[in-house]
Amino acid sequence: MPLLRAQCVLLCLFLSCSSDKAEDTGTEDQQYCESSVDLQFPDGSWATFDGCNNVLADATFEFDPDDPPEIRSFKFQLTGLDEPGFECWLIITSTGICGPGFYDVGANHSSDVRFEIQDCPFVPDDFEGAYTAHDGILLLETVSAGDTPGNFTGERIMTRLQGSIEATAVSGVQANVSFDLAVRIRGEDAEETECDRAE
Repeated sequence: MPLLRAQCVLLCLFLSCSSDKAEDTGTEDQQYCESSVDLQFPDGSWATFDGCNNVLADATFEFDPDDPPEIRSFKFQLTGLDEPGFECWLIITSTGICGPGFYDVGANHSSDVRFEIQDCPFVPDDFEGAYTAHDGILLLETVSAGDTPGNFTGERIMTRLQGSIEATAVSGVQANVSFDLAVRIRGEDAEETECDRAE
């Protein structure tokens, strides 16, 4: 699975926010997070967590003097518990982004989904573990880095990612994720990459 471009500098944004806090933000200049991660298991059981306890986010952008910044790749982690030492998180990595639309999940596709759920609430003992999705679909509804053209290399860009994912591991454990993030990410310029939307 391809990784984020080598020149992308990791920026960790710790957003201790929940759905309720997101509703109170009030302006487009503030960071916020809304998410839910629903886990379904082969025996019919399920578990769920809000991933906005800690959010780590990174992205690359294409800058142009005539167009607003375009997001070309991103990576973010949703964390289910606000306590160190507990393994309850999900990481989404996507490349070949070219705006809203559907993107395939799995090996040799544009998006990679990994999740560790050893310590997530209500996960049955038989399914505690680490998983990598081999199949699924990512729907990006909003992929925005603002409306102002120019070169924003080194500046913190308000970046919004909104969408949902359905991803299934070989074991049959399925993660259904919804997310709406607005985070400031330091701008790193990336050359235009081939669009990798699902066909």
